[in-house]
Amino acid sequence: MKRRVIKMATRASDMHLLNVPLSQPHFFDPHSAWLRHGPFGMWLVHALRPRRIVELGTHYGFSYFCFCQAVAAGDLATECFAVDTWQGDEHAGFYGEEIYHRVMAHNQQYVRFSRLLRKTFTEALDDIEDSSVDLLHVDGRHFYHDVKADFENWIPKLSPRSVVLFHDTEVREHGFGVWQYWAELAAIRPSLNFPYQHGLGMLFWGKEIAEGLAPLARTLTDTERLNWPVEYFALAGESYVRDATQRGVIKRLELAEATIEERKAETVLVQQKLQEARRRPLKQLKRKLVFNMLRAAAKASPPLPSRTAERFRRSAAKRDPMRDDLQTLSGQGFMTYEAVVRGWGKQRQALAGRLSELVRRLQNGPLISVVVPVYNPDPALLVEMIESVRAQSYANWELCLADDCSTDPEVGRVLRNYAAQDPRVRVVFREANGHMSQASNSAIEIARGAYIALLDHDDLLDPDALVLVVQVIDAHPDAKIIYTDEDKIVEGGTRCDAHFKPDWNRDLLYGINYISHLGVFDAALVREVGAFREGFEGAQDYDMLLRCIERVQDRQIHHIAKVLYSWRATPGSAAASNRAKPYANEAGRRALEEHLARTTGKSIPVVLGPIPFSYRALWPMEGTPLVSIIIPTRDHLNVLRATVESILGRTMYGNFELIVVDNGSVEADTLEWFGQIEGSDRRVRVLRDARPFNYSALNNAAVAQSRGEIVALVNDDVEVIAPDWLSEMVALAQRPGVGCVGAKLYYPDGRIQHAGVVIGLGGVAGHGHLLYPGEHAGYFCRLKLRQNYSAVTAACLVIKREIFDAVGGLNESELTVAFSDIDLCLKVRAAGYNNVWTPWAELYHHESASRGHEDTPEKRARFRREVDYMKRRWKTHDFADPAYNPNLALERNDFVLSSPRWCISTKLT
Repeated sequence: MKRRVIKMATRASDMHLLNVPLSQPHFFDPHSAWLRHGPFGMWLVHALRPRRIVELGTHYGFSYFCFCQAVAAGDLATECFAVDTWQGDEHAGFYGEEIYHRVMAHNQQYVRFSRLLRKTFTEALDDIEDSSVDLLHVDGRHFYHDVKADFENWIPKLSPRSVVLFHDTEVREHGFGVWQYWAELAAIRPSLNFPYQHGLGMLFWGKEIAEGLAPLARTLTDTERLNWPVEYFALAGESYVRDATQRGVIKRLELAEATIEERKAETVLVQQKLQEARRRPLKQLKRKLVFNMLRAAAKASPPLPSRTAERFRRSAAKRDPMRDDLQTLSGQGFMTYEAVVRGWGKQRQALAGRLSELVRRLQNGPLISVVVPVYNPDPALLVEMIESVRAQSYANWELCLADDCSTDPEVGRVLRNYAAQDPRVRVVFREANGHMSQASNSAIEIARGAYIALLDHDDLLDPDALVLVVQVIDAHPDAKIIYTDEDKIVEGGTRCDAHFKPDWNRDLLYGINYISHLGVFDAALVREVGAFREGFEGAQDYDMLLRCIERVQDRQIHHIAKVLYSWRATPGSAAASNRAKPYANEAGRRALEEHLARTTGKSIPVVLGPIPFSYRALWPMEGTPLVSIIIPTRDHLNVLRATVESILGRTMYGNFELIVVDNGSVEADTLEWFGQIEGSDRRVRVLRDARPFNYSALNNAAVAQSRGEIVALVNDDVEVIAPDWLSEMVALAQRPGVGCVGAKLYYPDGRIQHAGVVIGLGGVAGHGHLLYPGEHAGYFCRLKLRQNYSAVTAACLVIKREIFDAVGGLNESELTVAFSDIDLCLKVRAAGYNNVWTPWAELYHHESASRGHEDTPEKRARFRREVDYMKRRWKTHDFADPAYNPNLALERNDFVLSSPRWCISTKLT
């Protein structure tokens, strides 16, 4: 055993002659047949330093992205091309568009030098100059004649120093013939074959040997050392697979532990609710008896004095059973939707007079055309839908129904009966079935209203839906698009799954059609854009909405924060399960991609998002701007070192300077490390700033001394998770109209630390979704989608330098520590920019690991002053955050329901 250890150590030592770094891929695809070859592929790029890399046959992209990662890490002047139809073949198997979308999404971090050519290998020949390819990887169809033809077609493209890789050189079954062709080539040119994982052949095709490959080439003529490279890279591949597997196991364990804790908490909550439920009937009976007695006494005036009657009335009000529904359950800080709906009902009864007055005031408002495509609904549900329109408190409406050749004769009878009895119900019977888009257009053709409201044939409108829409139109005569909150209604009439939406949120809309129902559109606008388009079935509403927003200003889009629309959640309906319309995925993706092309004049790829019917636009980066990453710190070397090393070692984007602001460190280890890190990496600078700790001032001074056109404010206690975090944030910050860009931050245990800041949460501002499990989709999937927030944390914040300077940077007078980032974001927002949060920039955050907590009298006093400033400056205690919803609680971070507050707004925005 001892002799073998010495022998392997000698071999490893000999491999140091290669003088090229060996590294591991950042990602892990357990299904890739190239998995154990990943470290060798990256090593080869570092050693060869190719001017151009071409891969024929990319599939999921593991091998290709190994090459790209090496190019980015080495900051090489290399062009990379992946050639594939991304349709599959009989060897790889056939697959759908999702594979191509996944590859496009991963390629986003490399778009500076990487291109995906969706072509056949022969078609791609025209894209590549002759004699320009230094590294060619052939991994297409594996029959002998196919691989021979692929290689020989590309020989003119190979450079004098070219190296060619062939995969599957060891596979002899299923008709594979690469092994046979490889034997012919290896007999005429220097070569090396790695026999593990299906086999990978490396062929020195060019007559010139790159300097970095010379040591390896020399081993090929030395029988004593011939197998050493194979063993070396086999061990490297095994080590990579082992490490990556361990990381995956650890992550799954952490997720499982978090899930267990979540289930425990849910169990405790259910037990508490059961106990409360057992006690509630007696409590309610006693409360009701006392309430009735006091209310009766309050009405006994005279003979009781008025002051005594008033005291009885106030006492009765405190014991009103309705208060059970209006208060949070057992002080737990949340309400059931059922309780909220009951509360709304009682509040609306109390507001009946004011609602009637509103209806009278708006009785001469615009005609609203409710447009409904009809195809074979349950006749009983069709009747309920029609009656929900006829029950509207606002009378100036018309119901335009287009029957799309329903095969159920009862549907036609229902429609004809209503058209005969109510002149406001207008029906057109189509001669041919045209699906949702054409049927909707037929209904729009007969519409005479100034506004069009979209309704499905089995859904329901709230009785006051249209009057509240008209109230917005009355306050904003130039309104073009109005939308409301919504819920679902299940069999038996129970309402559930309420969606309380944010106000207009462009980036969220680009991730998912959160607007949905009820949607009301200016009729002229609908006709101007051509109404619904064929070919987008399942996403026709999204497509039309995107075309409409191209022609309006943001201020002409209004949100009513009330549930005024109920989707019918019956089996097979879209509301019951989005999977009822799987074809909507691709239709929605195309709609967004076309919209971005029209609005930007550029081809911006859109891929399917992480959840069904969501999307991710792959915003391109404009050039490679210098980014100044600023990290204030003071001692706590163990935390700082982890942060800096993770940024330097894991960040794909290379054009940055890292400015460490030393706020008076005194520990010898820290000071020594400052000198070491400055000397070892030219991108790092250490600035000395020994003033008393003032987070705002430290960052402002560092920005003034920075050279980048983009600024990244980063805490000294974060660690990079996603290598493309900076690429993602910079690309978003470069978009016109974008101000601050925030990241998705996790606590070390994997729970959410930051996913956007809600103004007013906890009195000033707080993190939404705080402590959610890391893999959770969040409230209506908002943890998985880009969106606009009023503020994001500066634990990791990216912004253009010119915007930072224009708003005056961080407030170093009133906000020396807390809330300075929130203040910055609100200033940026007030200047007309949108702040964006992205889930695709992921880092760990050991919150306050280096600064500590507000645990001294001085710190608490300073914190109170900062709270007072935020309330004076931004009215945070009364801030209607457009990224939130007034029906959600401000006392908790988890998007739970607030106490019901159904009121008639007098101040409409």
